[in-house]
Amino acid sequence: MEERFYKIGEVAEMLEIEQHTLRYLENSLKLKIKRSERGDRLYTDSDLDTLKLILQLKNKGLNTTAIKLALENTEESEETGLAPQGTTVPQELVEMVTLARQIVEQNAELMQQNRRLEQRMEKLEQKITQRNIEREKKIDEFLTLWKADQEGKKSWLSRLRGK
Repeated sequence: MEERFYKIGEVAEMLEIEQHTLRYLENSLKLKIKRSERGDRLYTDSDLDTLKLILQLKNKGLNTTAIKLALENTEESEETGLAPQGTTVPQELVEMVTLARQIVEQNAELMQQNRRLEQRMEKLEQKITQRNIEREKKIDEFLTLWKADQEGKKSWLSRLRGK
């Protein structure tokens, strides 16, 4: 059976998206779309399946990076023989792998944020400790002066009173 090729306008109409969106997806996801001798894009049924999967993942809220990782994982599993030849990886598996990678990335980002917060907290605790030490010194100085005033010695406090 001869393979059928579709032009970009046909694919855009079938998928109900703009042609510039197809070009963007090809470029950003590094899709390998066959070209005619004139350089026109020629989409296969397999390309259509891939684009449908991409649009489904995009509609589920995945960004371009996550979709690219899912596609790479799909290609790897087909190359290594983990998926039967001629079949596509079940969408649920692709989604699970994509979500797992997103979780790992988010976890790493959260860990880094946590380290930064711990460092900030440590600096704040050091500042609080330093302020407490300075406050205690001032209280001790005040008490010393007050005791001296109580014993009848002239101090700054008695001078303020005018005695």
